[in-house]
Parts: sequence; C-alpha cells; structure tokens
Amino acid sequence: MTDDHEVPPSEAISDPARRRLLIGGAGLAGAALTATAVHATGRTRKEGRYAGQVVLITGATSGIGEATAHAFAREGAKVCFCGRREERGATVQAAIRDSGGEATFVRADVREDGQVAALVAACVERYGGIDIAFNNAGIAGPRGAFDEIDLDGTEGYADVFRTNVDGVFYAMRHEIPVMRAAGGGVIVNTGSMLSHRGSSFAGAYAGSKHAVIGLTRSAAAAEAGDGIRVVSVSPGGVETELLRRFLGGSLEGAGRNNPMGRIAQPEEVAAVVLNLVAPENTFLNGDDVKIDGASSA
Repeated sequence: MTDDHEVPPSEAISDPARRRLLIGGAGLAGAALTATAVHATGRTRKEGRYAGQVVLITGATSGIGEATAHAFAREGAKVCFCGRREERGATVQAAIRDSGGEATFVRADVREDGQVAALVAACVERYGGIDIAFNNAGIAGPRGAFDEIDLDGTEGYADVFRTNVDGVFYAMRHEIPVMRAAGGGVIVNTGSMLSHRGSSFAGAYAGSKHAVIGLTRSAAAAEAGDGIRVVSVSPGGVETELLRRFLGGSLEGAGRNNPMGRIAQPEEVAAVVLNLVAPENTFLNGDDVKIDGASSA
C-alpha cells in the first residue's frame, strides 16, 4: 500500500526485550540509553534518541503531524505515516528521505476501520512493529450554533466525529495488539484546548476533542499492565492549514488574546510529543498535556 518510491525494508526491531528497552520499559536503563545518545558528541542521525524505533503517525501530510514526522526521523526513527492526500504524502516522504531520514507514506482514511487496519499492517510488515504511535489525524468541522451546523457532508457534524473520535479509536484498536505482543509501547493522541472547555461556535469540534481525552484515559487504564502508556496533547492555536481554514483563510490576529502574544508553530507541538514518549517518562500515563502558551492559566 506504499507509493512507487518504496525502498527496501530497513532492519526490523523484533526482539521483545530490545523493544521494551527502546520504549522505556527498562526504566533507569532506558533513561541511561537516552542520556548517552543525547550527550554524545558528533551524533549522527542513526544515533539519535529514537534510533531504530518505529513510529506510526496518522494525519502527517501537513501541520503538526508533518512536523512530528520530520522530528522523529531526524532523531533516527523509522516513520510510517498516513493521510488522505496521496500527492502530499509522497512530497512529505520524499522530503524526509532527502534529508537522510527513513519514512514511508501509506494512503489511509482514518474514518474507515479497514483502512486503519491496513495502515498498521503495512507498518508492521515494513518495519517489524510499532514502538510509538501518534494518532493526530483530525478536522475542525463546521462553525455555528447547534441548530445551524450541517449533520452530513464534508466536515459536517458526523464527519468530525468519524475523523476525530472514530479515527483515534480505530487506530488504538489496531496499534495496541501489536504493542502488547512486543512487550509495550507509547501512544499519543491529539486533543485540543477545546478538550477542556466549551465553544459557542465550534461545539462539534469541542465535543469530539473531549471524547479523545476519554478514550486516552480509558486506554491508559486498560493497557498499563501490558507496558503500554497512553497520553494526549492539547494544543491551543497552531499555525496550520486546519486553523487557517477554520478561521476563514487568515491567521491575522489569531494569537492576540494569548499571553505570549502569538499562536504556536507545529514544531513546538512536535517537540512536546517527542519528549512525552522519552524512556525517562515511564510513569507518565493517562494524562493530557496542554500546549497553549498559558492561555488556560
């Protein structure tokens, strides 16, 4: 299911003990491994803090997902990512490979369980497993009061929940058995600041992102005994195509009310995601991390 630019499969990390060490299941040993990689001088890409690990990302053809794919690849990870736009996926894949990283794009629509299953299977077939998953795919949906928004159609109420909620559920449904069989893993889901408050004009989106937090907490509680951590991030305004479309095409003034006087860059969210999955954070589980520049302080 990969595109025509596929390269020969990289060496798979299939040994369960080694995989547990890489994802932090070895506790202090995992932290020491990370510290050694971070402080090494002249570090190459293959010696990055996520060298040899397999990262699956949904919704990585733009914005936060794209920035996170690049960030993991720079740190030596093998990145398998999806999106609905095949041309954009091929472009992102080529950019990562041209910079020396390893990435494979698989076209998949997270609204369809079968396509998510195929995405996970393709990742496992190519790279041998999944150590880290970033379930990021999402849409903003319609603006307006409850009696005004469309129920159906592109980015209508139903589409928001199919993408933002069902997409996360389907992803975890297929990622968790792979991680469980390997001895553990880390899952990060993308929430929103509207996971924590209501909205007078984006009720469908806010409702869907509240659901992401519920799914995250439930999965964390259910899978902790199997060595799987599940956390979420809740960005505020981020300079992405999604926010630009939602605000009518312009981001002018979007960060006016933020204490920092601006909105975030996708790379700032990516940096938090990479830190959350680090081996030294083995007891961080079931939590949500706000990335909002103190707008909720």
